[in-house]
Amino acid sequence: MVREGDTVAAGGAARPGAPRRRDAQRNRARLVEAASALFDEVGTEAAAMNDIARRAGVGPGTLWRHFPDKETLTAEVVGQSLDDLADLAGELLAAPDQPDALARWVAALVRHITRYRGLATSYAQAARAADGPLGARCRAVERAAAELVAHARERGEVRADLTAAELIQLATAVAWAAETAAGPTAPTRLLDLVFHGVRPR
Repeated sequence: MVREGDTVAAGGAARPGAPRRRDAQRNRARLVEAASALFDEVGTEAAAMNDIARRAGVGPGTLWRHFPDKETLTAEVVGQSLDDLADLAGELLAAPDQPDALARWVAALVRHITRYRGLATSYAQAARAADGPLGARCRAVERAAAELVAHARERGEVRADLTAAELIQLATAVAWAAETAAGPTAPTRLLDLVFHGVRPR
């Protein structure tokens, strides 16, 4: 069947044309925008896929063709932020004399995870999974964390047995706790306790 925007090849076979590709790109962008807005309102766990499609003004079939499950959609929504975390790790490692580089990176990670309610749980589940689109993004973050932890160990700034996975688990726990805490400074306060402990200074 020839659809609007198709071109017809030799022999009469229809093939998608540029207009359909542009429509698909627009629909994908609208879905990501709608998901981000709904995540802002109700969180990642409470956001229903059909509600996202409705907000984007497309049918459920269009949504599922682009994003076969919520994890794939979530990975698309938060992907740039995760990529930025990996880039930040590289920038901090390129300037080795920066004080508190590891703490700054973990603070950025917590800000990312607390961007949407429920993302801490999604992130923790994806980090434990062997595959999946969000899990693949998590692997890149873990590699960035491993380089920062190794650098901090060499400088004697963290204990020798700290692992990148443990650091990310701490950041995820802080993000999860901050979701239920009162006040916008809760993540900063909890991170200060993580890095400096509860002993008097």
